[in-house]
Amino acid sequence: MTRTLASLVKALRLPSPAEWQEVKITEITEDSRLIKPGSLFVAIRGYVDDGHRYIDEAIARGATAVITEQDTSCSVPCIRVIDARVALARLSATFFGNPTQGLFTVGVTGTNGKTTVCHLIAHLLDKEKTTLISTVANEDRGLRAVTTPSSSLIQQIAHEAVSKEKKNLVIEVSSAALVLHRIDQVDFDAAVFTNLTHDHLDFHANWESYLSAKLLLFRGLKPEACAIVNADDPVAERVLAANTGQAVTYAIHSDADLRAIDIHYKLRETTFTLRSDDEAVSTKLCLSGEHNLYNALAATAVVMSKGVSLGAIVERLGSAHNVEGRYQFFRAQNGAAVIVDFAHSPDSLEKMLKSLRPYYKRVICVFGCGGESDRKKRPLMGKISGELADLTILTSDNPKTEDPEVILDEIEAGLIPTGGRYEKIVDRREAIRRAINPAKPGDVILLAGKGHEPYQIIGHEFVPYSDVGFLREVGLVE
Repeated sequence: MTRTLASLVKALRLPSPAEWQEVKITEITEDSRLIKPGSLFVAIRGYVDDGHRYIDEAIARGATAVITEQDTSCSVPCIRVIDARVALARLSATFFGNPTQGLFTVGVTGTNGKTTVCHLIAHLLDKEKTTLISTVANEDRGLRAVTTPSSSLIQQIAHEAVSKEKKNLVIEVSSAALVLHRIDQVDFDAAVFTNLTHDHLDFHANWESYLSAKLLLFRGLKPEACAIVNADDPVAERVLAANTGQAVTYAIHSDADLRAIDIHYKLRETTFTLRSDDEAVSTKLCLSGEHNLYNALAATAVVMSKGVSLGAIVERLGSAHNVEGRYQFFRAQNGAAVIVDFAHSPDSLEKMLKSLRPYYKRVICVFGCGGESDRKKRPLMGKISGELADLTILTSDNPKTEDPEVILDEIEAGLIPTGGRYEKIVDRREAIRRAINPAKPGDVILLAGKGHEPYQIIGHEFVPYSDVGFLREVGLVE
């Protein structure tokens, strides 16, 4: 694909000299390492590094034009903008022909449940016709530890989806992506709000700032788009007030457009009745816990907004399964249950432990907290596990450049006052062995935090590691 620089600059509403009609652009990127002859390089000021430092390198690699936020003298056309992230989104959408306009595009935001909701939507819409951008799907693309990729990559993925005659695009939208303009220029037909709980207060100054970031998705909706909101969440009214599209609510405990009633939770499935207006249909979900019922309601509301009948949705809900690393169930050689889950926030850990508590004699929780991230949640998660688990084993979970012992000490500070039994074992493999080997039938071991991730981030290195892979490799599970 090739565009002229002049045609792209129109998206920025800036004048372009006549000679820019002859400047050919074959790709757009903010990563100087990916520059090839014909690239347009967008220099972005990041939190760790500044793309302006790499302008000369980009030109040396073959960049034919540069977008910058500062006056720069270089040998190729250089366009100065106020915000390079905004410019990147506009340029990328124009370069790829605004592909999201040709797809039923859904954005899912909230603290917890985003990934599962995205995958449930894809299942209900038909996976063969749907492209996913999610924490799990991104790992398959080689994007490590990324929930929502850059605006240029989102537009590229959307363009590829159109080329492959896909019909739907489902995007997991993080609060950081909203603040950093990664989903600018995405033409959303539906947006989902799952919930708002404590997380990411390292990136956001406070809880109000975190909420404001989430609201950006709904403030940008076109009038005919559908805002799908969890009416049971305390901030639901704030989301609905910010919404500029058509509102649809879902709930378990409150009045809503779509509700679950007559609910019966079991260890590995949930039966309930879906009620929408005067229609009520009974169904089964092969996922357990109230949190997964909320996820199913959100996905159902999205698909209904596309015109799919409740009856057709119910038929497909029954065949939905867990996403990799989300409530992934195993049986240990000694008969104990082992569950791998991505729960890495106070709310998600609490929900997981409460969902397991009624079914097992003893609950053992193995978890840690990520380095270089929200330190305030560490004692909160320690307190939750101390109160709800019979034994907690604190261990490493992507310590990055922090001392893992210090992270465990900060979690421990919240656990000690509960009086709960606990141990601290930095090595995650050793911690898992310590949890599983003495367990008995009737016990459950929750391995929380890593979920689908195939690595530990230690220092600046992504060291290969997987909870599921380790369990299977050493024969701890059947």
